[in-house]
Amino acid sequence: LHWETSPLELSRPNIKAEMHEWTSSLPPDKYEVSLTDTHIKISAKFLTDVPTLLIWAPKHPSPFTSLPTLVYSNGPWTKDNLVTAVEFFFQRNAYHPFAP
Repeated sequence: LHWETSPLELSRPNIKAEMHEWTSSLPPDKYEVSLTDTHIKISAKFLTDVPTLLIWAPKHPSPFTSLPTLVYSNGPWTKDNLVTAVEFFFQRNAYHPFAP
């Protein structure tokens, strides 16, 4: 998930502490939080943890004024993520009208 941030929001003196408190319920072994000059991003390390992140976000409103945007990645997929991506591909395409 990705939130745009304004320079005014980023200039708050305790912004890093606010971010840490806001994301403290996310296990660091499953999610990565990053802050740049223009946005904050929370990334799931494994595709199977994305649904939990999507459930978490509305229950924990961000300290920023913008709404979150879901950003998908095209890979590269490895290990467990590769298996999940392949399963998703075949599940999705099996329901395609032109699937055999």
